[in-house]
Amino acid sequence: MSAAPTYSLRDRRRTEIIDAARALVAEGGIEALTFGKLEKRLSFTRGVITYHFVNKDEIVTAVLLSAVEEIDVATLLDLARSATLHDQVSAVLNSKVHGFLNHPEATRILLAFWARPASDERSRAVNQRLFRTYRKQTKVLVEASGADLDVDAMSAFIVGTVIGVVTQVQFDPERVDAAAVVDLAVQCLMLRLTSQV
Repeated sequence: MSAAPTYSLRDRRRTEIIDAARALVAEGGIEALTFGKLEKRLSFTRGVITYHFVNKDEIVTAVLLSAVEEIDVATLLDLARSATLHDQVSAVLNSKVHGFLNHPEATRILLAFWARPASDERSRAVNQRLFRTYRKQTKVLVEASGADLDVDAMSAFIVGTVIGVVTQVQFDPERVDAAAVVDLAVQCLMLRLTSQV
């Protein structure tokens, strides 16, 4: 039996900073995240915060990656419980869409990154890494279907579906029913994944 991992004071402080930053971004977007507000929420000084994170962009990236990691873990758990291709497609779409909707800090950061100029290399790199990871994960599912189609295109399409639904719900939650859209998306994807066209 292996021992539980031990966390250093440094690890705990970093986690506390990320948790406080996630709460601020979830409540008020990236604009609400400032060193002053973080300092008010934490039991330590700005110097401790800047020891772990040089600037706000580093904190924002850590917040996004932390939320994405939680969403990814939930997806893997849902996939592990899925026996059929239909269940797997449903698990991926539902866990990703609802994962981002239940982690508004991740959605708000992505939207803020998209609003930055194309020359912003940091934002571009984070987005590229995220989307490439999601396409790679989705590609495994598409390949397992055995469908005769462009796997890369279908993977990008599925990722685009998730991002599109999440974005629409973020801006118009009263008019876009995420559950209904995801159910329809699963039906459409299953038609394509199981057809021989």
